[in-house]
Amino acid sequence: MNKHRIATLTIMSLFASVLLAAEVQRVGPLAATNTMLAPRQPDPAGLTWLTDLQKAQARAKAEEKSVLLFFHGSDWCPTCAEMQRQVFDSAAFVQYARKTLVLMDVDFPEKHQQNEELRKANLTLKARFNLSQESGEGFPTLVLLNAAGETVFQETGYAGGGPAEVLSKLQRHAGTGASTADSSFKNLSVDEFARMADDKRNAILDVRTPKEFQAGHIPGAVNLDVSAADFQAKAASLDKGKTYLVECASGVRSARACETLSGLGFPSLYNLPGGFRAWMKAGKPVEK
Repeated sequence: MNKHRIATLTIMSLFASVLLAAEVQRVGPLAATNTMLAPRQPDPAGLTWLTDLQKAQARAKAEEKSVLLFFHGSDWCPTCAEMQRQVFDSAAFVQYARKTLVLMDVDFPEKHQQNEELRKANLTLKARFNLSQESGEGFPTLVLLNAAGETVFQETGYAGGGPAEVLSKLQRHAGTGASTADSSFKNLSVDEFARMADDKRNAILDVRTPKEFQAGHIPGAVNLDVSAADFQAKAASLDKGKTYLVECASGVRSARACETLSGLGFPSLYNLPGGFRAWMKAGKPVEK
């Protein structure tokens, strides 16, 4: 009798476990504990988000698309969750992404366990694209790669502007890369940037803070803090006839500076996507 009751309870327990596992798989591993910060998979918009960059780039090349990497923290970053809901789940983004993008999910959860191999791969991507190595910093970040694997756009943060805020930037760079005719500036590799910096007719504009600049900068660079209140006024006084090589710490602020300079009528602008960190990593000269 006791053996029969034990066997029955064991079977019921196993059955309940199967039902619970099925429910967790259906709603996603974090949805039950934190609806607002639920993970991206499965995507309610029906988009496919890959987690292997090599596969994403191979697909992008075959389909002649760009790769969009989304660096985020699925279970702790409210701004990331807001970007997901307002932008990635919107009809406008879904329509655009299906035609032009291969999507790449780069998640850094803190409260829930992540596959160790995936965790290491994501950390490698974080270092590759010069995101802050401090826990909790640098999110959300979008990185756009063209079909050749070159970074054509990178930006950290989200101001809450919905799909219009993000799509206008992606549309400017996706597909044809940074050399498209209607782009306001062109992204360069470190070596390309260095070659143009050797030409003394070109001006190097470092848009980091004065403190960052004083700690070390590219030889010959001029400091003009893009975050300062008077940046636009000072920039307007620069010679529009020159070519400007613009850089910051990681390429985010410099891209923003290029947008501002382009709006002021500067026709020849070049950005360093990896910024000063990429410059140092490549072993290029630095002065203080």
